[in-house]
This record gives sequence, C-alpha cells and structure tokens, in this order.
Amino acid sequence: MGMIYLVRKKLFRSKEGMKQLYYAVQRTLQPRGGVTTEKLAQRMAHRKGMGEGDVQSVLVDLPKYIEEALREGESVTIRGLGSFNLAITSEGFEHPDDVMPGKVRVSRIYFKPDRSLVGRLRQNMDFFRYPLSKYFPHEILRPETLERERYIPQIRRKTKQRTPER
Repeated sequence: MGMIYLVRKKLFRSKEGMKQLYYAVQRTLQPRGGVTTEKLAQRMAHRKGMGEGDVQSVLVDLPKYIEEALREGESVTIRGLGSFNLAITSEGFEHPDDVMPGKVRVSRIYFKPDRSLVGRLRQNMDFFRYPLSKYFPHEILRPETLERERYIPQIRRKTKQRTPER
C-alpha cells in the first residue's frame, strides 16, 4: 500500500511575527503494535523456504542477544537494518569522585538505521494524504480540494474489537 499521512499546522516565531506552516505527519492505520513477531516469521519463512517456527525462534531470541551485548557495553550492528547503542547518564555532581556506579543509569537506547535501509525506503515509498476534509474545517480548504475529496474512497481504520474488561 504505502503510508497515509495527515497535515498538521505548526507555529513559528519569525522576525515578522508568528508564522504558520503545514507539514505531513504519520497516520498509523494498523492495530496497536504493528507487525508482530508471528507475522514477521510467516513472511520470512515463506520467502526463505524455512520453517516458520525456526524463524520465529530466531526473532524471539534476537532482542535477548542484543540486550546481552548492550549490557556488556558493546554496540550491535545488523547489516541492512542498523545499529543499537546504549546511552547512559547520571545526576550532576560538584566533584568527580562523587559520580559513583550506583548513580549511573541507562537514559535511552539509540537505533541508527543502516544507510541502505534509509535509501531503499526513500526510493520506494508511496505516500497518500488522508482527506483534509475529514479533519480540517471546510472553511479553510480550497473549493477544488473539497470537490476532489468528495470522490475519494473512504479509508477505514482497522481495529480489533475489544471486549470490555471486568
């Protein structure tokens, strides 16, 4: 399919005063969590001629091995995907002797995508604008936009039916 986007207004201060510009932002039209390990294993097994269980086993274990390497202070690079690096921090102290191991914590994990992955996505990505008339007041839209969007097929959000929790 491709990625559906929304248009959002952002305000900026400029020498002339406040300026508003509009930007594309991602609209997620998928169940929470995206593509699951199971679905990914199905796709990979089908394309590689492997057993789905074997692929799923590797996918399930991969985060454990990445975590293990990060705990050892190493970065992890998966060619074609990208690199994972751990960032640490601590409170600020007035003397270097006060920065003790118990005060250090993980601040975040950085993922840097492989250049080839980014390049492939940039070349082969299709984008579709979610109809502006669905979320912008009609008064601010151009008449030709409203007319054009009148004939766009309805985009429905796919969501799972939730059962009420008790």
